[in-house]
Amino acid sequence: MTLHGLHDAATVARLVGAERPSCKSIALDTTDPSRVLFSFVDGNPLGPGWLVDLDLPGERIACWSGTLDLESVANGDLFSPHPHNWMNPGSEALDRFLDEMIPELERHERRLCLIPHARHVLSDVQGSINLLRARGSAPIEVALSPVSLLTPSMLDTLEEHLERSFETLAEQAPFLYLHDAAIDRHRDLLTPTAMGSGVIDANVMREAIRRHWPADKPVVIPAGDLAARSEWLPEA
Repeated sequence: MTLHGLHDAATVARLVGAERPSCKSIALDTTDPSRVLFSFVDGNPLGPGWLVDLDLPGERIACWSGTLDLESVANGDLFSPHPHNWMNPGSEALDRFLDEMIPELERHERRLCLIPHARHVLSDVQGSINLLRARGSAPIEVALSPVSLLTPSMLDTLEEHLERSFETLAEQAPFLYLHDAAIDRHRDLLTPTAMGSGVIDANVMREAIRRHWPADKPVVIPAGDLAARSEWLPEA
């Protein structure tokens, strides 16, 4: 598999003496750092003020699918639950966003990859595959980010949820994004943490990858976790 580290964009820019790109992070090939898999633009694409530079490094731009909880986002919480995210207003808002983006993506020969999250509009496996089917040949993708689809209540049946995620999305997803998670009990939320320090069973994840993820497709890990990758990834 092709392994990529997700690096802080500002750090990368300082190291190469370049101006910081208008994105939060960049996924770089671990064997050839000049190869950019995607640039990740943080924030809420369904809210006011979200902008994307279509001349970012790489042909692919990644972002969240967004939330309608604009008040919480304004207060610094991008992952607060909002019922409209999972009802018609959420899907309609995402459709409007994609309809606006697609002509610009095509003009700049770029692809947009949505990273789903359990608290966002694109919140589960079925919604992800439905969107891909509806958008057909448009330059829209959905990443396989299995941990971000989980909630704390799903951990007791982790193997079942991973099996469904991988079986449904592995074929069409352009990359697999892996990270560990800790439980935020106050918010009933899983939050990213250093690999090996969280609640995700590495053996269960490794077996799901071995069974379902094609060996020739990219895997992305936070750059700080690359040293721990052997615990999560099956041997080549």
